[in-house]
Amino acid sequence: MADPESLLTIGAFARLVGLSSSALRFYDECGLLHPQEVDAASGYRYYAAAQERRATIISRLRRIGLPLQDIRTVLDGPPEQARAALRSYAERATGLARTARETTEDVIATLPDPQELTRPTTVVLPGPELASALRQVSPAAAAVPDIPALHGVLLQAAADEVTVVASDRYWMAVRTLPVEQASGGDRQVVVSADAVDDAVAFAAAHDRVRLRIGETAAQLEGDEQTLHLPLVSDQFPSYRSVLRGLPPAAGRVTVDRARLSEELAALGDEDAVVLTSGHQHLDLRVDGDRHGVRLAAICTGDPLAVAFRPALLLGALEVSVGPEVLLQLPAEEGRPVVVRSADQGTFTTIVMPVRRDTGAA
Repeated sequence: MADPESLLTIGAFARLVGLSSSALRFYDECGLLHPQEVDAASGYRYYAAAQERRATIISRLRRIGLPLQDIRTVLDGPPEQARAALRSYAERATGLARTARETTEDVIATLPDPQELTRPTTVVLPGPELASALRQVSPAAAAVPDIPALHGVLLQAAADEVTVVASDRYWMAVRTLPVEQASGGDRQVVVSADAVDDAVAFAAAHDRVRLRIGETAAQLEGDEQTLHLPLVSDQFPSYRSVLRGLPPAAGRVTVDRARLSEELAALGDEDAVVLTSGHQHLDLRVDGDRHGVRLAAICTGDPLAVAFRPALLLGALEVSVGPEVLLQLPAEEGRPVVVRSADQGTFTTIVMPVRRDTGAA
């Protein structure tokens, strides 16, 4: 056992290597960088200074977008395979950068000039970030208002962040956004799902927006413009209770998001698709079939199988960000599955599986 005084807390190690604590937890979960020790009683992670080089390499390679599978090859594979993986990625990235530069210049030329927002606000945050969060979360809202609160998006404003939540009971999406300025106490409102598109367009058109929430009204303000937000009066369910009630993950699978999305989209209207984790792979098959598709994956924990409606899981993947997603699988059938993005720790999606014997939720 290492000398406890020589070990670094996860926060201190994160500052040393230029990674966030959430990123270090993710790299632990996907098997790239385990802590030196984990306190059995508290679960706190501790790192050794000797791990700085590996963490720094991971950080540098992730900053250039290298996939986790290639990073694993660079760190743990033969040198010739590591060189090949890096050179291949550099060639692909060069072509993508050229296309990205041309596209962004074309789009920038069509954008209006940004205007500075100077008026005081209740909660100030970047408009494009709020627009992104609303786009990302709102697909989880119920399509019909049989439960009025679920046919809307929760906006919860606090002193240091705004939380955006939507759920239709079968999946829930949550994203938090840091605020630049805030005044007043914590408040929340449920914005009608029918008004989300207008809110997205308004927020996206302003560098910064002011979200003002009152007892019975809410509005977005930017520059000299104001958008009043239609509200749902019903109480939104406690999303924090749902998050606290999640079972511990019995297995974790990190897989290429685009490949998994392609295979799910190809299934169309199938009732259920079974995902089975294995040794560095994830198998997909229609429930009841013997044959399916095998995807490369980073798997930890025991092999597990879980079934989803393809369209439901596909929806969760489409609003995620980054090249890979992490699926946190529970041991007990029928419990929620957490779909996390490797590149956006502020966004969480929870998806309800279906039972494999009947295909019903």
